[in-house]
Amino acid sequence: MSVREAPQPGVVPFSAGAAAPRLEPPALACDCHMHVYSPRYAVAADAALKPPAAALSDYGSLRRRLGTTRNVFVQPSTYGYDNAGVLDAIARSGNVARGIGVVGSGVSHTRMNELDAGGIVGLRFNLVRSGEAALNDAVSLAPALAERGWHLEIHVGAEQLPEIAPTLARLPCDVAIDHFGRLRFNEGTSQPAFRTLCALLDNGRSWVKLSAAYLDTEATRDSIVRIGRALVEHRADRLVWGSDWPHPAAKSLPDDAEQLDHLLEWARDEATRHRILVDNAARLYRFQP
Repeated sequence: MSVREAPQPGVVPFSAGAAAPRLEPPALACDCHMHVYSPRYAVAADAALKPPAAALSDYGSLRRRLGTTRNVFVQPSTYGYDNAGVLDAIARSGNVARGIGVVGSGVSHTRMNELDAGGIVGLRFNLVRSGEAALNDAVSLAPALAERGWHLEIHVGAEQLPEIAPTLARLPCDVAIDHFGRLRFNEGTSQPAFRTLCALLDNGRSWVKLSAAYLDTEATRDSIVRIGRALVEHRADRLVWGSDWPHPAAKSLPDDAEQLDHLLEWARDEATRHRILVDNAARLYRFQP
């Protein structure tokens, strides 16, 4: 069965709503973008986001509510280059978790090996915040990532994407673009950033995360459905899904069950949803089948 008939209620910190999703995820479904926060780790001096503590146990409540199995911890910008929290969360989660780290361009091979051993499978670069400097770091580290079978994760604005796409296309490693490339959903499929996303997906080394559509506060539900469906129809084999829990940049908390249920409208058959939630995630994040 792919749709729950009788959702069970449950309360999850940092998530609106209480009902389970209508979509029943397949076994080994992966939430490919989420964070944990703890006062045990030092906040970076230049941190723009300083969310309250959001513990691994809190996320466990969300995973039970949604019915997902696997997850990917993404290093929060709050902690800068200190990946200790992500590594600890992976270690406590076991083989159902992987991580995306954040490092500086001068990171040593020894440190990269330590991150690899700890379950890190890629590095994130925030171009929305750091622009050209972050892109330069990504370019300089891409060969080392390719050697390890890692990928780059890029947080980039819709207005930036067409300009940097040629650079991304030349990188020797896979590139995952966070949060729909921050498309402006109401502008539809004719906007340059959407066309750029599709072209990147066609190069065979790019991915898009269907995550955090709520960050576009002007988007209508219909516009989100249209964009998501268009991406699925274009290259369902290059898409993954993420909750972005605990939603550190949200103006109001989204309902994570509703976020998951978008897949019922984006990918209207069970096989395609399985590809996005299980197969693609396993390939990108190096989970065993």
